[in-house]
Amino acid sequence: MNQEVQDLFAQGQRETAIVKLTQLLNADPNNVDLLVQLATMLIQVTDLTQARQLLQRAAVLAPDRADITYNRAIIAHQLQQNDQAIALLTTILHSEYAREASYMLAVIYFEQADLPRATVFALTAVEDKNAGFTENLLLAQIFAKQQLWTQALPYAQQALKLEPDNPDIAFTAGAVLLNTQQLEAGTQLLQQAAKVAPKKYGDAVKLILAE
Repeated sequence: MNQEVQDLFAQGQRETAIVKLTQLLNADPNNVDLLVQLATMLIQVTDLTQARQLLQRAAVLAPDRADITYNRAIIAHQLQQNDQAIALLTTILHSEYAREASYMLAVIYFEQADLPRATVFALTAVEDKNAGFTENLLLAQIFAKQQLWTQALPYAQQALKLEPDNPDIAFTAGAVLLNTQQLEAGTQLLQQAAKVAPKKYGDAVKLILAE
């Protein structure tokens, strides 16, 4: 990975970073690290067609690299080609990308309302030593969707601890606390979610608190 270019991208100079990386890649077209780095940047700016082409080239050069497979799965998911995404992710469940693959499988199955599978993969992801906010939030949301409030509680609390100002966890944790008889704390979190993200949560919070 070219750190200078990565820093430019992180600082918001995305177009400059992509141009520089493209120039480096033109001079070294079989550099797999640069192919993956550029593809990852293009995914973030939603140039999925070009990103997919780069990853296909990278996969020919390094077919066993889990990061290539993972990013190909991300593109497939964004293009709503979920069968392909699931197939790709399944192949890297025992790689160094196991947590990321499990998390994305949980996301896909949650979107498909396949809650048993979503739960299994979300639990696998959250048990990883590097699990953080997103993994805990997702599992809390999956349990909450099933109204398994007691099971949701520790994951909601952990996510809230990691990002206390995030409206998504404020809403989820608020609902969980209300349904575990922690009414005051739950109400405060729901009101926080509505205040921070009124378009997303305002109406839902009004309905919940009116009950």
